[in-house]
Amino acid sequence: MAWLRVLGLQGETVMLKRLLIAGGLALCCLSCAPVIQGVPGQPPFAAELEPYEEAVDKGCAYFNFLWGKSAEIEGNYEEAIYAYKQALVCDRMAGHVMRSLASLLVKTGQREQAVEWVNKLIALNPKDSETRALLANLYSIMERHGEAIEIYQAILVDDPQNFNVRLLLGGLYARVGNYGKAREVLEKLTELNPDSYAGFYYLAKLYQEMRLFDAASAAFEKALALNWSPMLAHEAAELYVQEKRYSEAIALYGRILAEDPADERARSFLANVYFRQGEVGKALAEMEKMREISANPAKIELAIARILLDADRRPEAVTRLKALLKEDPQSDAARALLILAYYQQGDLAGAKKLLRQVRPPSPAYEESVLMLARILQEEKDFPGAEKALRQAMDDKQHRRLNFYVALAMLYAGEEKIDKAHGVFTKAFADFPDNVEAHYEYALFLHKLDDTAGAMREMEEVLKREPKHARALNYVGYTWAEEGRNLQEAKAYIEQAILQLPRDGFVRDSLGWVYYQLGDFPAAVRELELAVALSPEDPTIHEHLGDAYLKNNDRPKARQAYVKALELHEEENKKEVVRRKLESLSSGDNHSGGSK
Repeated sequence: MAWLRVLGLQGETVMLKRLLIAGGLALCCLSCAPVIQGVPGQPPFAAELEPYEEAVDKGCAYFNFLWGKSAEIEGNYEEAIYAYKQALVCDRMAGHVMRSLASLLVKTGQREQAVEWVNKLIALNPKDSETRALLANLYSIMERHGEAIEIYQAILVDDPQNFNVRLLLGGLYARVGNYGKAREVLEKLTELNPDSYAGFYYLAKLYQEMRLFDAASAAFEKALALNWSPMLAHEAAELYVQEKRYSEAIALYGRILAEDPADERARSFLANVYFRQGEVGKALAEMEKMREISANPAKIELAIARILLDADRRPEAVTRLKALLKEDPQSDAARALLILAYYQQGDLAGAKKLLRQVRPPSPAYEESVLMLARILQEEKDFPGAEKALRQAMDDKQHRRLNFYVALAMLYAGEEKIDKAHGVFTKAFADFPDNVEAHYEYALFLHKLDDTAGAMREMEEVLKREPKHARALNYVGYTWAEEGRNLQEAKAYIEQAILQLPRDGFVRDSLGWVYYQLGDFPAAVRELELAVALSPEDPTIHEHLGDAYLKNNDRPKARQAYVKALELHEEENKKEVVRRKLESLSSGDNHSGGSK
């Protein structure tokens, strides 16, 4: 019987392993015991010792190292750490043991101890690039980014061709939001290694983050030429779609589907490209093909209904969605799309009827309550909207913070400010440990132009959650606007950027801090990136115009102000930008900005 033979073989393997370890014990114990017990004042662990030239006993070290490896393999990490340390009592220069110990300490979350042992390992060979890189990686994990960067840079001074270290350094710069340095490092890497797939891939991703789409496309094309793969082709095609280079995207999706006609993701994206080009028939044809081979045809039918809705073919969408709901009455996705179809058609009664059918266990429950309240508010049925929200808030098991926020905004719209404040008081009582309640209250106070109150609540948010990115950005930007605490404002916003590197508004805040500090080149750099990330925000364009002007680039300042004027909706803000443009024409270098 085959399974018995397999079992027997496994038993023999385990027995052989135990015999080998037992043999190691018998050979090593005679030399090991006197060292551990016979050296006067010998410490229990090698962490208390420094490496020195003469080994105490290699046999003892080997025994303890085997013991540690066996314990680590079996998951007995504390025992393994003890054994490795004992091995290092026996041989304080055993680099392989230090490396194993450091790796296990990292694995068990004891990072500070791991740093200590890696430093001891470096002391044995200060120019060992691999070990220094290990320390830098460890610092990076511990978010000691500055120390990690210094080590990577030092390694590259000694070994400029070190591909892995240059790649790690570029990645770390990108992670901390220093895209300029990341770009410099990765461009140098691809210059030194023109056939590096990884180099061009990461450079493409960096360019994409920086919104340098032409450069990103070129880097993706180079990476694809070096190593074609469907995964990479998907990423490149998505970039082409983003840049409206539809023919190139279609070509890539076509090649993916030629290799794998069942690739639903590629066919779905191809349908999306056709839809973006206005070729609804081709988009629907691709989706019909996908439905024929899909393991989940109902999901594809939903996607088809979505396309029909977006193409203003609502009656066809409604017919399909009703059929889906008849087949599966519990389909929240079909119900949500049908509600949207009714709402777009102006059939508010039909939309409200379906919204009331969504019960608390459904993932769509929260959004359904909010949409129902919104529709009632649009119909001027304020008591009805209040009742819908109050009923949802009374359900202790299923109430959500957003119900309170919506009710407070409803009261504010009716100028019942005291009642709105009361809703937040209730939210603090019902959600005592939810920091977002204070954050939402701060935003509410900001909308009431109560900046002092908003700052007070944002500080409460940061007291409860010091790394709350949105609160850090709000406080930092407010300080920058007021021209105070600028260095602290910069530190706050940089912390926010670590968490939200692709948020244009946070980048705008950093650019504005640099502007207030008088570092106009840095302000331009950050604000250009902010515009790339959030191209439809008028204030960011206005800030960029201010920075260009201070940087003595009047033509670009004019372009930025013209764009801001085009995007601003409020007449008072338009007037501010018009005055800036008039000042440019008259040669006046006056500038300023506000959010």
